[in-house]
Amino acid sequence: MMSEDVILIENISKFFVKNKINLSKVVKDLVLSSFHRSAKNVRHQELESNKHWALKDINFSVKKNDAVGLVGFNGSGKSTLLKILSRIIEPTTGIIKIKGRVNSLLEVGTGFHSDLSGRDNIFLNGAILGMCRHEILEKFQSIVDYSEIADFIDMPVKYYSSGMYVRLAFSVAAHLCPEILFLDEVLAVGDQSFQKKCLNTLSELQEQGTTLIFVSHDIKSVQRLCNRSVLIHKGDVICNDDIATVVKEYNKLQKGKV
Repeated sequence: MMSEDVILIENISKFFVKNKINLSKVVKDLVLSSFHRSAKNVRHQELESNKHWALKDINFSVKKNDAVGLVGFNGSGKSTLLKILSRIIEPTTGIIKIKGRVNSLLEVGTGFHSDLSGRDNIFLNGAILGMCRHEILEKFQSIVDYSEIADFIDMPVKYYSSGMYVRLAFSVAAHLCPEILFLDEVLAVGDQSFQKKCLNTLSELQEQGTTLIFVSHDIKSVQRLCNRSVLIHKGDVICNDDIATVVKEYNKLQKGKV
């Protein structure tokens, strides 16, 4: 029996405006040029040239218990896609369908309230994920022990180093047992021993049924953790296949063969 799709991405596109636009001037120009087709077309071309399409008609699905690595060069659109999946930003076009409880670790600072202590943020994050206080209390000490920052747990997280922040954020994400977990390069911030511990934990979560989408420039981590991969280049999906095939295409891009 085939596993069900828990993430469906259909025709997702996203553009950002490269430079600030004076909207009142745009409206005025469009009104004044409403009877002058050539001037109107020039203004339309100016508006279009000011758009940067970070993603262009992205389509793929993720099945339950999949571990999918999103790979590509800087600026390819990987992080933009993950932010859309996490409901941080809206797509320009297309739809996303997600089945399951989601937790996201996208960058240092995402998901925690900077003025609250580490302790308070554990309870806040748990509540956001739909856990009751009793459930969080049961896992609280394990979360703190895993993070290895017990001496700072009552300090506001705005005073944490990036490494401390990631330790606590990952520990919370791992212990609250999300059905779907999004990760974007955050593990690169921690030291090597903690990175190794995180990768082991991610493997355990996947064995327990967690679906994972993992953005990383570390191809070895993707090969170790993921069962398939999606290569994104300049906003387009270039390859969506098994790890070996995607790594081969990625290496071709690096060598300038594509």
